[in-house]
Amino acid sequence: MTPRIAKSGRERPRPTWSAVFESGRGARIYPYLLVLPAVIVVVAVVVYPVVSGILSSFMHVTTRTLNTDTVTWAGLDNYRRVFADPVFLQTSLNTLVWVVLNVVFQLGLGLGLALMLRNRLPGLGFFRAGILVPWVIPSVVAVLTWRWMYDPTVGIFNELMVRINLLDSYHSWLGDTQTALLAVTIESIWKGTPFVMLLLLAALQLVPDSVLEAAEMDGASGWRRLWYVILPQIRLSFAIAAVLTFILTVNNFNAIWLMTEGGPLNSSEILFTLAYKYGFQRYDFGMASAVATLIFVGLVVATTVYLLLIQAREDR
Repeated sequence: MTPRIAKSGRERPRPTWSAVFESGRGARIYPYLLVLPAVIVVVAVVVYPVVSGILSSFMHVTTRTLNTDTVTWAGLDNYRRVFADPVFLQTSLNTLVWVVLNVVFQLGLGLGLALMLRNRLPGLGFFRAGILVPWVIPSVVAVLTWRWMYDPTVGIFNELMVRINLLDSYHSWLGDTQTALLAVTIESIWKGTPFVMLLLLAALQLVPDSVLEAAEMDGASGWRRLWYVILPQIRLSFAIAAVLTFILTVNNFNAIWLMTEGGPLNSSEILFTLAYKYGFQRYDFGMASAVATLIFVGLVVATTVYLLLIQAREDR
C-alpha cells in the first residue's frame, strides 16, 4: 500500500473568473468582452442589412430569380434603369423640396420656441407640455389625424379656411398635384419641430446668463444678440439638430405613404416611397436596393460635408 504524502502549508486557491481579468492578457481583453454583445447586435441589425442591401443593388434580385435561385450579377444595370426611369427625376426634385422645407422650418420654429420657453413665464410648464404633444403622438396616429383634417368633404382645415374667407369652397389638398406635397410637409413640420425645440432648449439653458447680460450691456439686442452671441454658443447642438432633422426627414416614410402614397401623379413621391414601390409593388428588389443605396450615400455625403463645415468654422 502506497503511503500518503502529507501536504504542508495551505493549498493554493484556484483562480476565479474575476481574477483572470485583473492582470495580464485577461485585463487587456476584458474591455472588449464587455462591448462584444453590443457589437454583435449592431453588426446583425445595422451592418449586415446595409452591406446586404448594397450588394443587392448590383444584382438581379426579383421574386422570379429568388424562387428559381437564379440571382445573377447585374453590375450597374440597376442604377442605369433607375436613372432612366422618368419618375426618378421628379422624385429627386420632390425629395429636395421636402427635405429643404422640413429642415429650414423645423430649425427656425424650433429655435424660436426654444428662445421663448427659455424665459421664466407664468404657466410655462403647461405650455412646454402642450408643445411636446405632436412629438409624443405615434406617427401613424398623427398622419391619420391630419389626413382627416385635410378631407375635402368634412375636413376641419377646409372649414376654417372657408370661414375666414381664404377659400370659396372646399379643396382636395391631398388630391391636387399642386398642394399634395406642401400639405404633407406641413404635417411633417408640425410633428418634428418639438424634437428640435427640445435639443435647442437644452443647449440654451447651458448658456450663462452673464454672457447674455454682458451682450445686452454692450448694446447687442434682438437679432444681433441672437446671431453674434446665442448661435455661436449653441452651434454644436444646432449642427446636431440639423443633421438629425435631415436624416429623419429623408427617412420619413409614414407621412408620405399614409397620406398620399406618393400621388397624385407622383407629385408627392420621394426616394423612400419610390424604393418601396420598386421592391413591394414591382417586386424588383435590385432596383429598390439601388435607390436605397443612393439615399444612403446621399445621407453620408451631406452629413459629412455639413459636419466638416462646422468643424472648419470652429477651428478658425
